[in-house]
Amino acid sequence: MSRRTILPVTAALASAAVLSLTVLPAHAVTTVASGCAIRPYGLIGARWVQLGGADGKLGCPTTTERDVHQNGVGWAGRRQTFARGQIAWSPKNGSTMVVAAWSEKGRAYFDWHRTERAFDTFIVLQTSAADPGGDQVDFRGGFRGRAYTPMRTNGGYRWNVKGCDTGVFGSRCQKTWTVSVTG
Repeated sequence: MSRRTILPVTAALASAAVLSLTVLPAHAVTTVASGCAIRPYGLIGARWVQLGGADGKLGCPTTTERDVHQNGVGWAGRRQTFARGQIAWSPKNGSTMVVAAWSEKGRAYFDWHRTERAFDTFIVLQTSAADPGGDQVDFRGGFRGRAYTPMRTNGGYRWNVKGCDTGVFGSRCQKTWTVSVTG
């Protein structure tokens, strides 16, 4: 049996669960976040609202948005931590690329959303304390996707993704992985 345990969410479930990414007016985010001490904003805030806001998959924010720097890349984007996971904006992978991770019901989930263009495939990388070497799996392309894995540890699943196009002489992928998120 293969070691790969990352599974795609079915197309029907993904379509129902993943809405198109739009920037919401500040009052919309404030209204949904009224039960939280910290209020998300921008693309991270819009995605948080789409994932259910304070009562959704991630719960209330526990930190404000923070800059993320990656070795060799410099400034890579922004990330915010929530009660049950993280959301990050990763502009080096597209100006509207937002990724999210959370855990629920014995599974760790990863969601990438709204690339600027469609890709032929996405490569998803997942690591955890139970599997520090990680697992890398290719997913059907498009503009977005969602993956999950059964949890074998108490949280701490770290996820990244990058888009690739298949050509006559092999694949050509984005130069950098997205900002990582943990759920």
